[in-house]
Amino acid sequence: MFVEKMLTNKSLLLLLSALFLTVLPSTAFADSGHNTYQYLVGVDPLCSLAPSACPDIIGAPNGDTVAVAGQGTFDIRSMVATGDGTFVHKMADGTVRASGTWQATRLLAFHSFGSGSVQGLPSNFVGGLALIQVTLKVHDQPVFNAVLKIGCELGNPPGGIHEGVELTVLGAGINFNEKVSGSTLFILQ
Repeated sequence: MFVEKMLTNKSLLLLLSALFLTVLPSTAFADSGHNTYQYLVGVDPLCSLAPSACPDIIGAPNGDTVAVAGQGTFDIRSMVATGDGTFVHKMADGTVRASGTWQATRLLAFHSFGSGSVQGLPSNFVGGLALIQVTLKVHDQPVFNAVLKIGCELGNPPGGIHEGVELTVLGAGINFNEKVSGSTLFILQ
């Protein structure tokens, strides 16, 4: 599991912390007044964790996979989500069926699992589960609406939560819900 890997390799923790502290603007620490989070899905600097950290890859029951990467922010009070990224949908035989971009349209839900300080990370690194409505685009043309489910195992997650993403494509008859690889992170702003 992602958390177990992090606990066994302190040098990666220090590297990741240093990368985030130098790349990100100054962030506030958790208190009852904070509502905004940044989310990272299979993008730098998560890619330095392991070769399988980027992009996030999930499978469907029919053997198809989708690779997803991107980032953005969301506000839990206003339920506003921003952000974008890329996707590549491959059939079971490896043939690319579609590729394009995704764009966040709104936050549907978020549940925090608490601070990553439990795992020795900065206290503004947070575990949780977010549901974000996104629009999938091919050649800049909207083709499907979908729900991007982002899970991060930091903090104190309940049983059954997995690191990575799921993608429920509305009206397409295919849902990607079988984790293959990838890493995610929420950062309290």
